[in-house]
Amino acid sequence: MGSREDWALEKERRKLLQDQIVTEHKKNKFIKEMKSGLGEKILKEPNKIQKKITLIQKIKKLVGWN
Repeated sequence: MGSREDWALEKERRKLLQDQIVTEHKKNKFIKEMKSGLGEKILKEPNKIQKKITLIQKIKKLVGWN
């Protein structure tokens, strides 16, 4: 019975570690988005729902077709 308890404890430890890793990833992603200019858009128009810029929109912006 000791091995089942050890297994359950190890399973819970792994879940906690996984949650920490996912949270850290989401935090880093949010910081990256803020640095890339999304924060400026939110400050200019705080009540408007912000859309992510797609690859095609980025290319159009670079070329000047916008």
